[in-house]
Amino acid sequence: MRAFIAIPAPEVIKDQAEQVRRLLAQTNPDVKWVEYDNYHLTLKFLGDIDDRQLREVRDRLYQVAEYCPPFYLRVNGLGFFPNKRKPRVVWMGLNGDIEKAEFLAERIDAYVQDLGFEPEKIHRFHITLGRIRSERNVEELLNKARLLEATTRSNPFPVQAFYLMESRLSREGPHYRIEQAFALRG
Repeated sequence: MRAFIAIPAPEVIKDQAEQVRRLLAQTNPDVKWVEYDNYHLTLKFLGDIDDRQLREVRDRLYQVAEYCPPFYLRVNGLGFFPNKRKPRVVWMGLNGDIEKAEFLAERIDAYVQDLGFEPEKIHRFHITLGRIRSERNVEELLNKARLLEATTRSNPFPVQAFYLMESRLSREGPHYRIEQAFALRG
């Protein structure tokens, strides 16, 4: 199973992401846009795991959830990875209770590290909107993003759980399925 740990975006944030995506797409860039149902905040990508690893990861994530409290996030602007000079990914940034989000991500790293999963070097909390495939109209995309930057904001939304997700790849793109939910209880 190809797996990752994430916080799916609530509907109001998916709606906002879709609106921003439509405005950016008006520049006709060569971008593979994320599907509406797939908007999420990745906490950790695990890759291919077998049934034994799945059970062990699931057990560890229950422990993580016991010590991490619920928190609030909100959308805060647009950005590009690795940067605006060589953009490959366009995203909506997140802020809010970043210390609590960071604590959750660090606990996940710590609890699954001895299962063979390398800890993340840095956590950049964001929702990916799309992956840039070529330079076509990238300047126009950057200019449009600059115009939208100041207005791409949201009200805080609650994060009360995180999820172990399965990613199935197909010709149409990835399909995500919730494998297990973990309520934050800390």
